Amino acid sequence: MKIVLAHKYFFRGGGTATYLFALREQLHAMGHETIPFTVAFERTAVDEYSEFYVAPPAGAEQDHFKDMKMTPWLALKLFARSTWSVEAYYKARALVEATKPDVAYVHNLYTYMSPSPIAAFKDAGLPVVMRVSDYNMICPGLKLLRNGGPCYECVSNGLGPALRYRCHKDSLAATAARVLGMWLHDVLGVYDLVDLFVTPSRFMADLLIEAGFDASRITHIPSFYPPSNGKRASAGLIQHILYAGRLSPVKGLETLIRAYGLMEAPPALVIAGADTNGYQSHLEDLVRQSGISGVQFVGFQGPESLADLIDGSMFMVVPSEWPDNCPMCILEAFAHGKPVIAARVGGIPEQVSEDCGLLFDAGDARALASTMVRLARDPSLCTRLGRGGYTRLNSVYSPAHHCDSLLRALEAVR
Repeated sequence: MKIVLAHKYFFRGGGTATYLFALREQLHAMGHETIPFTVAFERTAVDEYSEFYVAPPAGAEQDHFKDMKMTPWLALKLFARSTWSVEAYYKARALVEATKPDVAYVHNLYTYMSPSPIAAFKDAGLPVVMRVSDYNMICPGLKLLRNGGPCYECVSNGLGPALRYRCHKDSLAATAARVLGMWLHDVLGVYDLVDLFVTPSRFMADLLIEAGFDASRITHIPSFYPPSNGKRASAGLIQHILYAGRLSPVKGLETLIRAYGLMEAPPALVIAGADTNGYQSHLEDLVRQSGISGVQFVGFQGPESLADLIDGSMFMVVPSEWPDNCPMCILEAFAHGKPVIAARVGGIPEQVSEDCGLLFDAGDARALASTMVRLARDPSLCTRLGRGGYTRLNSVYSPAHHCDSLLRALEAVR
């Protein structure tokens, strides 16, 4: 098949992009062709069809809000772009006419592309399958989070509660813009044009159904990650505890640091990931003020250096405090035969079973500390759970299993 892969970011960084690059490699190895459709940011790593890419809203080097110098004009432009992008619609139509694909596999189009390409693909006669890996369609605040805990009010009761709680950026204006955009998408029926929704977790599928989406148009296909090709030189280094992911308040990093501070003579804690809005400075202040030693912030890591860090770790910690859907970092740990300690929230318990990791209640620093001590002091348990994770990856989250299921879904809508 010739498959359009539509996503606002086509550069490395973030779970969806990690998934997309791995998926392209797998599909190409199976003899299929992929056609990227994205925004032409400076970091965009694919250029085969760049003439059809959508122009960045604020300059090619500004690919996140934190990089943008906000003005009233840019705010209006972003609202229009996120609600219904005429440019994205016509470029999507032109891409289909030029390449004659068989199906479109759509991901996160929000903010910088809008859902208008879905309408373009359908108007051009192309079936559309959409992977739902975030909460943009059901939560104006994007995170299903309020007052530090999970919140599902808008899923069950419509969008009104978001205005009352100012859920997006703690701003009534920003929240109202999100609510208006979501309402317009509902009025336009753009998501009614999607032939099939794919969810990486059953948790996400259940949320969509509760929000009113047709269960017959939803299928759960577990994500995947290729297994590691073997141990690297770094595996012989002194082992550490590893967090790998975005540095953001919703990821539970303050809980992780407090829990680490409760451990006696622990191994080093390595925190790897891109900073979000200066949050790393806040975490570094917390470490200093708490008098904790042994925490290392190493920033964003490319695939090779991240693999080295995973191989050199005892286990990975995923302390999320929002309802994380299907964190790719868990699968990365399994791919390297490493166990995972993770928060019991969102779709995470579907990934981390008792044979490959340990769960704790989100936000409970003492419970996390106790769990980390248990693994740090029991190398045989680490080894057994690591082997269990590798086995689970190859049985539930293997490339072959995922691609076979996805290709059947794509064929079914043609």
